[in-house]
Amino acid sequence: MRVIDAITFAALGASLSLLPRAVGAQDAGARDAAPEVSPESLVIALRGGRVPVLVHARRTRAAATEALHPRLERGRCYELAGAALGAAQVRAQVRVRDAVEGPALPLANSQGTAARQRFCVTEAPELYRVDVEAWSAAAWHLEVLPLDERVATARVVVDAGAEVATPEAGSAARFPIGGAASDYVSAQLRQVAARRPGATGLTAMTRHTLATNGMIEQTVTLPSNRCVEVVAAAVPSVGDLVIELEDPARHRVAQDSTHRGTESARFCTRYSGLYRYRVRVFSGGGEVGVQVLIDP
Repeated sequence: MRVIDAITFAALGASLSLLPRAVGAQDAGARDAAPEVSPESLVIALRGGRVPVLVHARRTRAAATEALHPRLERGRCYELAGAALGAAQVRAQVRVRDAVEGPALPLANSQGTAARQRFCVTEAPELYRVDVEAWSAAAWHLEVLPLDERVATARVVVDAGAEVATPEAGSAARFPIGGAASDYVSAQLRQVAARRPGATGLTAMTRHTLATNGMIEQTVTLPSNRCVEVVAAAVPSVGDLVIELEDPARHRVAQDSTHRGTESARFCTRYSGLYRYRVRVFSGGGEVGVQVLIDP
């Protein structure tokens, strides 16, 4: 009996001698695996007192893509800020329609801070989007934050019903087709003008933001015995535009013939005078550019 007790106590002592080392090893492992700071916390620290125009957070178990449409303001600059857990392969890309705006922004949280990237809105805001792509399981938080910075955007806006300025009779002066900007609306106007070699801008291009059934009505002085074309081009969110042109006697002399977001109405005058044109959004809504072209 005493021999068995001795063996039992010896085994128990050996087990107790190993316990502190096991517990110590467990504590050391806990210290090494400290919880990681969440992506949201990193972005909030960067945000400060600013109010985001877009907040997007997601956790996925597989590869995923997102197309985000923030509420932006033309002429203003913003900051794209985001973070992802660990070294997850996640990136964000600002696009204008299908063209990239600057380099892609990796969101991997390897430095313990949120990634950030500045961009400015120089074209119609509805053309902008933020694409997010994850190559595998990941968790991320992304925001678009306003900056106290603005940029110039070349645009001319006139009051509805006002006469659009034209060069004086006999003057060689003409307005640039599509204006000074190089955005989507201007490019569409130039594409229409390219079908009329030698055509120039009789009026300056004007820009208007119209909802469905929204309309602008303007007058323009046209010379005699010349062919002109009223051209209207809109952002992709506008599905169909309607153009009508009236002579000084208020008779309709031309109108568009298709159902698209870029339209034109052509007319060759016999007499000079004050003509009137109307442009209406039949479906959709957004920015519309209008310009009167004249043949050489």
